[in-house]
Amino acid sequence: MKKFLLLVIVLFISMLLSPLAALELDGFSFENVKTRLFTNQKSEQADSAVQLEETAAATDEEAETAVKVMATASGNIITTSEREYLIGCVACEMPPTYDSEALKAQAVAAYTNLIRLKQNPDSSLNGADISDSPSKHQGYYTDEQLKEKWGDKYDKYYEKISAAVDAVYGEIITYDGKPIVAAYCAIAPGRTESAEVIWQGDVPYLQSVVSPGDKLAPDYSSTVIFTAEQLKQALSADSQITLSDNPSEWISNITLSENKTGVVKSLTVGSKEITGTAMRRLLSLRSPAFSVEYKDGSFIFNVEGYGHCVGMSQYSADYMAKSGSNYKEILKHYYKGIKIEKSR
Repeated sequence: MKKFLLLVIVLFISMLLSPLAALELDGFSFENVKTRLFTNQKSEQADSAVQLEETAAATDEEAETAVKVMATASGNIITTSEREYLIGCVACEMPPTYDSEALKAQAVAAYTNLIRLKQNPDSSLNGADISDSPSKHQGYYTDEQLKEKWGDKYDKYYEKISAAVDAVYGEIITYDGKPIVAAYCAIAPGRTESAEVIWQGDVPYLQSVVSPGDKLAPDYSSTVIFTAEQLKQALSADSQITLSDNPSEWISNITLSENKTGVVKSLTVGSKEITGTAMRRLLSLRSPAFSVEYKDGSFIFNVEGYGHCVGMSQYSADYMAKSGSNYKEILKHYYKGIKIEKSR
């Protein structure tokens, strides 16, 4: 009986000890357990603090990299990421068939303009960073608009443009350490024009430069014909212009830019002297590089280029890229004395 009781006691003690053995308590002591418990607790608290800091930093970064775009047509403000904004902007401003190096140059120019406007908010945008108006800021398409525009080529074009954006994301163009006004136009008239001629303000990095390939563009030149009545109606938008009864006297004293771009620097329209840029706006001409002829009761305007003619020519950027230039070489050709730097 005693042997039986002794055996039961031994078995009972073994059952108690076996779970503890599985815990690998080498060097066990209450002090060690306390240290491990509180170390783990502190570690968990530290991890939580780090996670909170990382979450806060991520939130700040998301806020910093968010872009608020004013949709001109509706007046609504669209919030998106910088990356998605750049994809939508490049897709709107430059054909997806252009060379990838040209698309990269466009992405850097677009990002530069965005950062500059973020640093100097436009109060007319009601809290938005930028508008989707190409005439005011720069164009932008939402993803839905791109799908509608590209149809079954959406995947192909989106992949190409997003790859170009990703390759240069964060790079901006600076002059004296500040983001530049990265002006660009569709097609220059063989040379870009200086900002001084177009906007009457000298900008050191926006000077006239040779723009190779422009004249090869299929829509390099255009012709617009106005009857005398049509021209009179268009010019009536400027109340200071008074026209005589003789249409042949309405336009005179045309002065061209000294930069040999063909851009009209000034001309006399009726009773008023205006700039070629103002005339382009009144008549919706494709460019301020134009000539005019009065013949058989009509005014014939022959126009070269497309856009204001300042800064990077997009068509020529593609031409340069296909001729072997990379995006930095393209940008440094069109914007003088600049640096290409990381903004973040």
